[in-house]
Amino acid sequence: MKKLLLFSAFAVGTYTASAQCTTTNATSCQCQNAQQTNCDLLPDITISWQGISNGGYTEYSQNSTDQTYNQGPNAGRLRVTGSTPNIGHGPLTARGVDSLGNRWFICGTDTFSINDPNSTQQFTCPNGNPTPKQIIFQRIYHKNGNSMTYREEPAGTMTYHPTHGHNHVDAWVVFTLRIEDPNDPNPLNWPIVGDGQKMGFCLMDYGQCGSSSYIGHCRDTNTLFNGGNILINSSFPNWGLGGGQYNCSQVEQGISSGWTDVYGKHLDGMWINIPPGTCNGNYWIVVDTDPNNNFIEEDETNNYTAVPVTLTLQNTSNPLITIAANRNPVICPGENITLTASAGTAFLWSTGATTQSITVNQAGNYTCQVTTFCGSGTAVFDVYASSVVNQPVAIGDTVCVNTSTMLTATGPGTLNWYDNGGNFVGTGSTFATPPITASTTYYVESVVSQTDTTHATPYSKNMGSGGNVTSAQYEIFNVFTAATLLDVKIYANAAGNVTIQLQDSTGTMLQQQVVTLAAGEQRVALNFNLPVGNNYRLAATGTNPGLFRNDGGVSYPYELPGVLRIVNSSAGLARYYYFYDWKVATTNETCSSVQTAVPVTMDLCLGLGEDPGFRQSLSVSPNPNNGVFNVSFNAFNRGDMNVFVTDLTGRAVYNETMQGAQGKVTREINLNGLAKGVYMLNVVYEGKPYVEKVVIH
Repeated sequence: MKKLLLFSAFAVGTYTASAQCTTTNATSCQCQNAQQTNCDLLPDITISWQGISNGGYTEYSQNSTDQTYNQGPNAGRLRVTGSTPNIGHGPLTARGVDSLGNRWFICGTDTFSINDPNSTQQFTCPNGNPTPKQIIFQRIYHKNGNSMTYREEPAGTMTYHPTHGHNHVDAWVVFTLRIEDPNDPNPLNWPIVGDGQKMGFCLMDYGQCGSSSYIGHCRDTNTLFNGGNILINSSFPNWGLGGGQYNCSQVEQGISSGWTDVYGKHLDGMWINIPPGTCNGNYWIVVDTDPNNNFIEEDETNNYTAVPVTLTLQNTSNPLITIAANRNPVICPGENITLTASAGTAFLWSTGATTQSITVNQAGNYTCQVTTFCGSGTAVFDVYASSVVNQPVAIGDTVCVNTSTMLTATGPGTLNWYDNGGNFVGTGSTFATPPITASTTYYVESVVSQTDTTHATPYSKNMGSGGNVTSAQYEIFNVFTAATLLDVKIYANAAGNVTIQLQDSTGTMLQQQVVTLAAGEQRVALNFNLPVGNNYRLAATGTNPGLFRNDGGVSYPYELPGVLRIVNSSAGLARYYYFYDWKVATTNETCSSVQTAVPVTMDLCLGLGEDPGFRQSLSVSPNPNNGVFNVSFNAFNRGDMNVFVTDLTGRAVYNETMQGAQGKVTREINLNGLAKGVYMLNVVYEGKPYVEKVVIH
């Protein structure tokens, strides 16, 4: 349920939509352009600054055991209320069932549908994994004179809750805590201190814009704090279009024109995570609604608001400064990496830059001094250079018109081939061209994958005091670069089994390992894939045989720069639970060599003195081969023939004279003692050499 206030029995400027402006009758409905009679009646979703500023946020300190403020699990949070009025000419209608009665689900990369117009069936992915996502559809109503029709457009996904009797619209609002940049009027560009995201939001008609409980929530502009003219029911020519009855249904949700939906600060997920070490001072709460623009609206530029907030329960000195990267810290030649320091009022990088973010293309040690409301601090970030990938070796060819050729290259890693337009055409040590009608050039490059394995602190339990406990607990962490958590170190009091899960921010299991422990110190293999995201949990679920946790010397965050940051525990910042010395493999970094040009020259093959019949009959099979192959040809005139093979330097590696050869000739040649590579077969017939390329692999 989502409850803030009871609906008021009274409304200011009460206005009832005409009975001839409904989702089935457009007679009295008005277009956004009042002169038009043929238009889409679109919603226009905003976010209310008044809904936040008027008691709509609560700050909590970082100390979960601070009895003065009774932080508990809210430690380090700034809880925020979201009120999202629809000030458009049409309703925002989100449906879990399309117009044909079908429901659509995504399981990994596969899409499934079931015909279930009343949403009475439960759906599970094949084999029960992964958890399905449900595609939602926006129903857009269209006025054409007196006629009302509609169409449906895909609008992102819902979190599928088959047992809850409703769906949640994903990524409906994103909350951030920011520092104002006086030189930029757009708060969505200001430096971010902390963030949060309401992953699921049940869209419903919660209150009328004219209700006394929500006067001021609906304004013609909500993007400017203390700005905008108040809108009441009578301000909307199509007020109530949608029916005013949307609720948490699995079939249809929404917000009618002239209504607002409200999600209270006390509800799950309605908070910003204030990073440990954040200073007291003046910040802004910035909220962005439908940030991915899944829904079609009258105005896509007014979905945000910014509200000033003064933090008083945070840090007063020694600010915690960090640097994050937008990618793996290992860069290939010619690549860039963007480094972003934690938010502050001023920045000074070792490069001399004074912006919060810098983009660099060289390996090295980068530092940034950040000035905050409680002093200055410095963070360091190391950028590493990948090893150089050697350029592959290849040789071109000359071919007769309308014939193809086999191009060959040698080099490290995977060999990728491209045509002269830059289009990818193949992979491997050989590439068979299409028939050549004009001289051209192909290109080949080596692509080498590199994996970097590192360890994240704390490396051991020796940070301070602690003891063995058997309760279900977890560590909270953020992932900046996709990685794999290979294994962790655990200290067990006794032998036994423990279930270890990777969970999302709500505790939903993403991956799991059931591990058998021995007594004492040991490493435990997990191999959990870590996508980029915030507030993951590494959890020991249920009871365990007694795992060590620290209750002294704990100092969050624990950082693996550019990869992940462990920020808190299930019991707050004073404790660290169970999992030490995280061994992490960062996402494979693929580096490419300089491309090698491989020219292919087309020749008309006229006037060369060749015998066309002999040329056509000459073949090498198999090719490529392991060093043993057959040479076949038709010798129309009896005579002695010379057959020899050279390497690419011209050195002869095989030589044979065939005496009195005539007719169909097939001869096996054995070169299996030679190194892999490209060789040239020469057959001299009637004094004219005929050359074929031979590939040994």
